[in-house]
Amino acid sequence: MTHRTREGPVNAVLTMLSRAFAVVAGATVLMMMLHVAADVLLKYFFRMPIVGTLEIVSNYYMVAAIFLPLAAIEKSRGHLFVELFTARLGPRPTLVLDAFGCLMLAVFALCVTWMTTVEAIDRTEAGEMIDAVYYTIPVWPTRWFPPLGCGLLTAMCLLHAWLYLKDATGKAPVAPETHQEEL
Repeated sequence: MTHRTREGPVNAVLTMLSRAFAVVAGATVLMMMLHVAADVLLKYFFRMPIVGTLEIVSNYYMVAAIFLPLAAIEKSRGHLFVELFTARLGPRPTLVLDAFGCLMLAVFALCVTWMTTVEAIDRTEAGEMIDAVYYTIPVWPTRWFPPLGCGLLTAMCLLHAWLYLKDATGKAPVAPETHQEEL
């Protein structure tokens, strides 16, 4: 279900943040493609690979590409829905189940946010670095991508749960839509 008609300040802020995080994740994927392509070309044509490509890809690009767009996926209702047992339910029970699912995801995302925040603080204080062949690469900044992405996912799930429950308890609930909202 999408909530196009309920543009409150919380929804607007979460939408803006989720879009910004998704744009950063998309730019990261583009940078990763260019970096890896340049590394392959330099390696096979000039026998001069880019030192640290594997470390940068696995510690920067991939972490950002995985964790930052989580809220945008939730905003567009892009997470998996299995409707095997709920396909024949009416709008109100469907909305209540969707709210419950959002709350469960919010609890899980909040736990991940907490654990990764503790880890990010520890790694930041230690100034975590990894060794490339000729130099060290600081990786402590990337430890903040999981708590940022999961924290925003938590907030988006709580908003969706609230909206679903609000619709379910209303006089005329909005039926779940079958299409996704565009980002």
